[in-house]
Amino acid sequence: MQATYAAALFAIPSAATLLAQTTPPPIPVEVRARFGFEGPLVAKIGDGIDTLRVADIDGDGRPEVLVADARRARVVALRVDGTTTKIDPIPTNGQIAAYTTADVHGDGKSDLIVVDSRGRLSVRHPGDTKSGAAIDLGLGTRGVVLLTGDLDGDRKADVVAVARGKMRHVTKLADTPTLSPIEPIDENAHSFHVTDVDGDDRLDVLCVVPGPSMNLRIRPGRGDGTFGPWRLCGGESLQTAFPARLADGSRALATIEGPQRRVTLQEFGDHGDQQAPEWWSLGENQATKTLPLVVVDVDNDGDQDIVLAQPERAQLLVYTWDAGTFVSHTVPTLAGVAALAAGDVDKDGKIDLVLTSPEEDTVAWMSGAVPIDRFPVQVACTDKPIAAAVHPEGGLVVLARTEKRDAHLDRVAADKEPERLADLGRVPADPVRLIVADVGDAPGLEVSFVVPGEGLRTVTLGAEPKKGGKTAETAGFTKKLDDGALTLCEHAGRPALLAVRDRFVRRFRVDGKGQLQVLTQDNGPEGFSELTLAAEVAGGGGLYLDKKNNKLVRTTPGSADRTTDVPALDFTQMLAHGDAAILVGPKGILRVPFGTGPSLRSVAVHEPPTDRTFYWDGASGDFDHDGVADLLLIDRHLPGAQVLAGGPNGLVRALAIPVFETPPSSEPDSEPRDLVTGDLDGDGRIDFALIAHDRVLIYLQEK
Repeated sequence: MQATYAAALFAIPSAATLLAQTTPPPIPVEVRARFGFEGPLVAKIGDGIDTLRVADIDGDGRPEVLVADARRARVVALRVDGTTTKIDPIPTNGQIAAYTTADVHGDGKSDLIVVDSRGRLSVRHPGDTKSGAAIDLGLGTRGVVLLTGDLDGDRKADVVAVARGKMRHVTKLADTPTLSPIEPIDENAHSFHVTDVDGDDRLDVLCVVPGPSMNLRIRPGRGDGTFGPWRLCGGESLQTAFPARLADGSRALATIEGPQRRVTLQEFGDHGDQQAPEWWSLGENQATKTLPLVVVDVDNDGDQDIVLAQPERAQLLVYTWDAGTFVSHTVPTLAGVAALAAGDVDKDGKIDLVLTSPEEDTVAWMSGAVPIDRFPVQVACTDKPIAAAVHPEGGLVVLARTEKRDAHLDRVAADKEPERLADLGRVPADPVRLIVADVGDAPGLEVSFVVPGEGLRTVTLGAEPKKGGKTAETAGFTKKLDDGALTLCEHAGRPALLAVRDRFVRRFRVDGKGQLQVLTQDNGPEGFSELTLAAEVAGGGGLYLDKKNNKLVRTTPGSADRTTDVPALDFTQMLAHGDAAILVGPKGILRVPFGTGPSLRSVAVHEPPTDRTFYWDGASGDFDHDGVADLLLIDRHLPGAQVLAGGPNGLVRALAIPVFETPPSSEPDSEPRDLVTGDLDGDGRIDFALIAHDRVLIYLQEK
């Protein structure tokens, strides 16, 4: 079958222009002959149009192409009639931030779903000029993305709304709308889709977050309107991802990735490989350091939960472990919380939460015997408290300092005056965590903490003060130690400290003269070039993070080491969490299970035909009507679209469709910029439409 081209806006490239470009390999004649498109049918709408959709908006049984024309406060429907298109404006009663279409009422007719300039969502039914009651999404109006699908299994469409680092979904739109809590996501996420990624007949959410690796986010749906945690997958410098089908009809994802923008068909499922890590984004947290955190069983169910403080918002982020995932919620608390700790403050057998707020000049605690949403109880202290820990015999040990940065340790308790324990001299920077334990040979407890930029300090409570109020000089391996690289451990049945440096992990105690005694040294797993964080695992073994190469290793006595990749994020804390590792950094919480489970696997790969090819988006469909899904890709250097034929042998380049000519350039053209597919003329074949400048171009598959 010979293809029919019709250049829009400009002429087809001249022979001289084509020769000036890198010549792509020839397309096999037998493949090329299977594909052809008529058109394009060109509809000039106006500048600023965006967001193509395909839906039967008038209920006549044939889908229309829709495009947002926000400058004119309308959505435009384009109906194909033979070789012409009919333009039908749909007023939106004001400017819109986003729109989409879906069958909200379950009657087989597509509804128009609009978010207005005030961030309110409303639904308009075909033939009805009135809109449903507006719903304030609470997401703002910048960069709103709307995704639709039946999330809760009632055969009516629901909506997922995303905007600038926030996401929520709305179910029961036709009845009593139910809004999920607003959840943070990575602010620069894009390429959102709602689709059944893993083939379990439940809709999932996927998106792409720019980065060198682990940049595909997949959030499995449970089919009841809720979702599991985000799973991190992806390859090298992923650009975009979209739903596709393999030659056998099974579900897949198509990705465009790497500097060469190769196209890959991938399956997400349980392949017997290391399962994809789980991710909880902190969204709006743009700080360069990790939020104050503590691991504590806040709901008294016997497992580990995570509590983080948001100092600037006077609230706690609480992640409780429930049914195999973290469930997050927020509770109000003190402003400016700089440190968190946990322990039995009142000796009632319950683990309590301790908060230190230099901004409010107070230390407070929250009883583990009451719900965590109770406001903390303040405890009297002196000067400016910086960090605190629970004393083994009850009450708190607080590190406080004056405005001149002279620091001291006090023991405080409810209804008691603070008791001075030790003078520390000048502290040039504020520690964020105290470790109170018997890690020394001298009588009494030691208080250990890391001074940023200086290193470890250890004080034995009750010992004679050192000259000038300072402790002895720390050992070389504990100088300039990061807080996250120091933890409490056990050696030969006694408490000890564990420190991580670039090339080794050491366990040590403090002798009677205040000098550090190295008990053991571990140089990490074979092949590790740099050690960043380490943690012990219950039952023996350890966790090791090589941040330079983004590798995490778990060692188990008597078994082979298990190594897995982690994203290139600045993790500063690591701990064991059941049969998994928890990594925490400024951007979020990563849980890495060590075992088989859902992961991404490449099935077919297509390398771009020239070094100037610039694939950036695409769609899946049967573009030669042979029952096998193909791929249609926008190529900004063509500029136009290219078809990749699907089949049992993978992806084969089948057709190039230039839209218009531009002069040769090292930079890609910004047009065309959007793509949709569907049977637009009612002949049972898949067609497609593009946006180019101020026009919509419709290409009909040849019969």
